[in-house]
Parts: sequence; C-alpha cells; structure tokens
Amino acid sequence: MDANNSNPTDPQSTYHYTLPLQTTKFAIFGLLSSGQLAAQAISVAAELNIADYLKDGPKSIDELSSKANCHPSSLYRLLRALASIGIFAEYNSKFKLTPMASFLLSEGQDSIRNLALLIGLDSFERSINDLLYSIRTGKNAFKHVNGLELFDYLQQNPNVVKIFNNAMTSITSLNVSLITSMYDFSQFNTVIDIGGGQGLLLSTILQKNVHINGILFDLPIAIESAKQYIQSIDSKSYKNTNGNNISSRCKLIGGNFFESIPSGADAYIFKNVILNWDDESVEKILKICLHSMQITRTTMKSKKDKQENIKQKLLIIDMIIPEGNEPSLLNFLIY
Repeated sequence: MDANNSNPTDPQSTYHYTLPLQTTKFAIFGLLSSGQLAAQAISVAAELNIADYLKDGPKSIDELSSKANCHPSSLYRLLRALASIGIFAEYNSKFKLTPMASFLLSEGQDSIRNLALLIGLDSFERSINDLLYSIRTGKNAFKHVNGLELFDYLQQNPNVVKIFNNAMTSITSLNVSLITSMYDFSQFNTVIDIGGGQGLLLSTILQKNVHINGILFDLPIAIESAKQYIQSIDSKSYKNTNGNNISSRCKLIGGNFFESIPSGADAYIFKNVILNWDDESVEKILKICLHSMQITRTTMKSKKDKQENIKQKLLIIDMIIPEGNEPSLLNFLIY
C-alpha cells in the first residue's frame, strides 16, 4: 500500500492510498460488481441513442443530456463508467465515440445496438435473474418468469419481435463474410436456410452466387420482417446487371420446423439453431429435415432434374465449446 508524502495527522493535508487491486479477490469482486451492471449500462446507452448523438463529433454532458432527455449528472456517471471499459471516452470535458462505442450506432452493417437493446428488455433480464431456477430444476427460466416459451412470447409481443430479429441479424453479421468465403456454396442450385431469421446469411450467399436460388424458412413473425429486410438489400444497389435481384431468387416460407421443413433444396442450412434445443428436440428437427431431403431426392429422380447428380448436404453452423478451461462466450450462452 502506497501513500503520498502528505501528513495523515494534518487535517489540512490530503492523504491518498493506492490499494493493490490486481488480486484474485478483487478480480472476482470486479466480475460481481460490473458484469451485469456493465451489460445494463450498455443497453441503456443504446436505448438513449448516445452513439448516434456523438457520430458527428464530441459533445458535452449538457448537450447529450438535453438530446437524450436525461438527468445530466446521472448520465455523466453512466458514460464515465462505460468509458472505463472502452465504450465512449471523456476528453476535455466532452464525450466522444470510441471504436467499441461505434458498434452502438443505430445504422451500419456492424451495429449490435439491437442486441444491446434485447439484453436490456425486462423479459430477458427477468429470465437471466432467474438463473437459479434453471440450475436447480433444469427447466426454462424464460418460460418460468414470462409464462410462455420464447418463440410463443415473441408471437404475442410484436415490439419485442422487431428487436429480437434485428439482434439475431447482428449476431449473424459477425461472421457471415467469413462463412461465405470459407465454404464453396457455388456447388449448389438451391439453398434453404432453416430458422434463417431475416435472411442475412442466405442473401449473402445469393449475392455471391447469382445462379443459386434460395428458400428462407422461419416462423411467420420472422418471415414478415425478412420481406422488408431483403427488399432493403435489393434497394441498396445489390441488383446485378441483368436485374436478377435477391427477391426474384428467394422464396420466403413461414412455418415451424418441429412440424415440417420445405423440400426442394440440395443444401440445408441450420445456423445457430441446433444449440438452442435439447437433444430430444434436436433429434426431432433433424428427422424432419431428413424426411424433407428424402422427398427432394425422390422428386429429382422422377423429374430427371439436372440436380440429381448433385449430392445433398446438411450444413450445421454453430459455435464449438473449447476444451478445458479456455474462456469462451459460448459457455455463458448455453448453460
């Protein structure tokens, strides 16, 4: 423990202590005190559109509080806390964007603002706080505190659906370029993305392979959002020279993969779907998928389609838990 040269017995003197914070105990304390609070702070900053207000340059706390309709000193403490973890920075009595804070902008291909909003929703926060119930019972905390399974809840809460769909697209945007560059999708004629949300992965595949047709299959609430999303992609100059845009090559089908999966494809994709379900549910999903693939093969042979020489493939794209004690976000997403 270090102290300055001031006299601790002198009431006019300021005496400072520097505590050894880098200890195991303080590291655990840091996780306990900042983990969930940091997540909530990020979510609140996203809800208040702070990043958007700073995109044109640094602003004082008075300017920000006026734009966001907030209590100035309370907003200052929030942004000061976020600045301590690299989200925003304070300089010359003003706050500015940092590379990390830029991901909270409402517009932009790399934005994760909707994911931050999703984590801050009452329904999701309550389920996180009910973790003890899941650990003790093995049952679904979201259903326990909200009364419905997640996707049933979404169907009854359209405002949450919009945030959820955009958040899932944000997650896909983290690795969609890598996926479509590492794997050769050109070998296929028709690709179906099962549980594909708004269609970012499928639309990227179709953009890079103009001979491929696509089928986007998800719950009706997701398909409604996907229509607008794919139309927006086409409107942003993704049309090729012959006018063969994404919409003209992509069927949007609403349904439930626990009941049926559309046939007619030679590539069946599950991205970030399988890990969301228990083993029994996964077995049911994959059996239904296999049945769909079998129907497709029969149809191909009967029509002597040009696809009959192309082998069907099932592509499961998911994160893998590393062995041992290596830090991994996935460990916190699936317990």
